[in-house]
Amino acid sequence: MTTRTFLRKPNGFTLVELLVVISIVGILIGLLLPAVQAAREATRRMQCISNLRQVGLATLNFENAANRFPPGVLLPGPQSTPFPGAFARDPLQTEKNQHSGVGHLVFLLPHLERVDLWHALQSELNLSVDSSGLQARGGTSESIKNMYWFPSQSSTLQRQKVLDTARTPISIYRCPSDPAPNQSAIGLAFLYSYSSSPTSRAIIMPEFIFEDSGFAITNYLGSSGRSGVTGAKFLDSPAPAGAGFGSSGLCEDDLRGVFHVRSKTTLADIKDGTSNTFLFGEVTGQWSYSNPNAPRRLGGDYWISNSGMFLRYMIPDPRLNEPGLASVRAPDFRKFHSLHSGGVHMAYADNSVRLVSYDIDPPLWYILGGIRDGMSGSID
Repeated sequence: MTTRTFLRKPNGFTLVELLVVISIVGILIGLLLPAVQAAREATRRMQCISNLRQVGLATLNFENAANRFPPGVLLPGPQSTPFPGAFARDPLQTEKNQHSGVGHLVFLLPHLERVDLWHALQSELNLSVDSSGLQARGGTSESIKNMYWFPSQSSTLQRQKVLDTARTPISIYRCPSDPAPNQSAIGLAFLYSYSSSPTSRAIIMPEFIFEDSGFAITNYLGSSGRSGVTGAKFLDSPAPAGAGFGSSGLCEDDLRGVFHVRSKTTLADIKDGTSNTFLFGEVTGQWSYSNPNAPRRLGGDYWISNSGMFLRYMIPDPRLNEPGLASVRAPDFRKFHSLHSGGVHMAYADNSVRLVSYDIDPPLWYILGGIRDGMSGSID
């Protein structure tokens, strides 16, 4: 009789089979991960576009109610020369504490369902575009409301309600693709421009708050055009400083945008057409390192006080524009800039949103930023 011996096959995978499975799973993950990341970025991009549209709609609703757009920022100006007695680096020094310094995004709060923040600021600050501390001096309650929103180190006036309100994050003002914290150590309070003489070129200056105060930032700012308004008659210069429109007789002020110091722009003032004029765009600030995930050195484009962004520094210049991280080095924090690939999203005055390449032709960039340059253009 023959006896047969059967060997039972061991349960589970062999080492070779396990390694094959792991390899296959790794390949599948490698194939799927970029697709997942792309899908997530596409979702974030759509949310960013939605934010810009809502900000644009709130701006148009404000214009419909007030018969003008919000003022760019409540500061002294426009001025063709620095204020008498002011430091050369800061021509606002003399009068700054007689203006509340509130920016255009504050005026949109009631139209973005943040009436609570609007009332908190309105009770403490002068938010009128028609009056300043120059009309109310001598320590009166009116003059106190005209003092700058952020107290200087020597000031005894601490309006805690204003400071607490300025630290309130507003989700609609933040791009979901921007991983930066909601505040930075050095905050960009606002940008402004002035001319040293009635015929000189505009000088664009930043105003910083050099301490970690936790004030909430924004990724969206209105367009000031070429250099806002300075009152000077300096003809637009050739690239890279300008687009060469001076040869046609256009000065820098002719290339103004919707938002500038104490502006009262209306829809009727947009002579070039609402579908051809920038209203808002994306901003990111400046990194301490070439890493978009790092804390920003100058990421504090404060929503409470920032003015419109100028178009001057977006003129293509190989010394300033770098692929991907076009705002790493100063003065690039003064640019419209995006973390989305392909360019920067810009909202137009007809409430459309379009992606504008960083390689846009300089004359077209200025044309789309200006409200009354007499020319029209399109990226389509």
